[in-house]
Amino acid sequence: MTSVEGAGDETDRIVAEVDKAMRASERSRAFELANAAILRGQTHPTLFSARALWYEEHYRFEDALADFLRVRALFPREPRLLVSIGLCHLRLDHWREALGAFEAAIASAPNFPLAHFRRGQALARLDDFPGAVRAYERAVALKPDLPGPLAGLALMAVRERNAASVVDYAQRALAIDPRQPTALVALAMLDMANGDMTSTETKLRAALEAPRFGEDPSGNILVGILADAFDRQDQVGVAFAAYVALNAKRRQIHSARYESVRAVDRVARLTRYFEQAAPWKAEREAAPALGAAAGHVFLAGFMRSGTTLLEAVLAGRPEIVALDERNCFQEATQAFLNDEAGLERLAALSDEELSGLRNAYWKAVRENGANVAGKVFVDKLPFHSVNLPLIARLFPDAKILFALRDPRDVVLSCFRNRFEMTAHSFEFFLLDDCARYYAAVMHLAKLCREKLPLNILLHRYEDMIENFDKSVHAVCDFIGIEWNDSMRDFREGARAIDPGGVSAVQVRQGLYKSAVGQWRRYGDQLAPVLPILTPWIEFYGYASE
Repeated sequence: MTSVEGAGDETDRIVAEVDKAMRASERSRAFELANAAILRGQTHPTLFSARALWYEEHYRFEDALADFLRVRALFPREPRLLVSIGLCHLRLDHWREALGAFEAAIASAPNFPLAHFRRGQALARLDDFPGAVRAYERAVALKPDLPGPLAGLALMAVRERNAASVVDYAQRALAIDPRQPTALVALAMLDMANGDMTSTETKLRAALEAPRFGEDPSGNILVGILADAFDRQDQVGVAFAAYVALNAKRRQIHSARYESVRAVDRVARLTRYFEQAAPWKAEREAAPALGAAAGHVFLAGFMRSGTTLLEAVLAGRPEIVALDERNCFQEATQAFLNDEAGLERLAALSDEELSGLRNAYWKAVRENGANVAGKVFVDKLPFHSVNLPLIARLFPDAKILFALRDPRDVVLSCFRNRFEMTAHSFEFFLLDDCARYYAAVMHLAKLCREKLPLNILLHRYEDMIENFDKSVHAVCDFIGIEWNDSMRDFREGARAIDPGGVSAVQVRQGLYKSAVGQWRRYGDQLAPVLPILTPWIEFYGYASE
């Protein structure tokens, strides 16, 4: 990368110092010099590059991306810069943006092996596996001693169940880097397929301890699969170690974005307000608009509490339209649920203002593809639990189904599963955080039930598993639809919701009692958070042992 003309003498001096620090691998000093200069208003690509590299090393990928993009404005075809931009997108789960950056790098430098390797990783996450194989093969052809693409080819061979290729590619990668985590994971998958769980565990633990563990998105998926396999074999120690390692890496990557805007802190602010607030008075909703839903139901609770199962049961009925996990309160949430002042404004809204917000909600419903005219509309979003103040003010006539499940099973399941990255799912990466967030949301929901005019039915997951007909009959009576024997077969409803979601995949397997009491197998691991969960275990009537 060359310099740009027009820099002043002082900027030239700072740039020289930054460049010297970078050449000496003194990244922290380079960052301090560059950051101070940028804050003084000095601009130069070397300054932004040095700061971006430091951000990247410290997992501040959004900050790094912003600086790299400023440099790209000056050097739009610099291949290494484009790969750096793509890597930031890759770490932030922006798969298509990452692919675009890597392809731009290849267009500029067709024989740049690193660009082909990273392009393969992006293609693999976009499920273009043949394309990923070709990209990895091109990287290997250009640079045979690059271990990453060899390990990537080993993963692709796992998918093809080509054991000989798995071993060949993985061993070639490990000959270059004996601790290459993706290659170790590929061999662990092969050992598991051969029934050798002892060797699988050895390789999995080695991968978890490798310095570059967690940097391969496709490898992370297979680590999760391995962890789930050990869980199914009741080897909870191995499984839990893998869950901990995966969560720690994801938290490290996303902490810069979410640590300063924690969902648990927002819930705490709402809780403090309602602990002091007087009960809100009950009001009637305005007459429904032409083409409105015949009934309005919100399905809330907490992630992994059985909301998807109940949604699938209801969505199979012809008189019901369900919307799966789309927050149609997005703007209202930002306007009213961030602080006490917002809640005060919400409580004092005029009829005209309420009407405008209702119209915005229904517009969002339509934009999400739900045709609710004449139907009972089920708006399923577990964290509608946090939106209860909005529901109370905008839709006081709505019915609310509040899903419950043993808090220990809920927290364990949230910790173990891999969700799309949101402020809510950020709280799941540490077991202690997950338990505290669950307790915070349950406390807020309890206060809302006490202080707000809400029409709520508590629905226990375990009751549905134990006596499906009785549990669903109660739901039907509450929301005003007729029970039908066809509701026992909810596979049709399951197909109507997010087909790739963690919960939807499990719902299509039907009812299984083994999902109840999963926490018992992880008693030792859950012990540190039981003091946080015990009040809610007791409050909702679950057995303490």
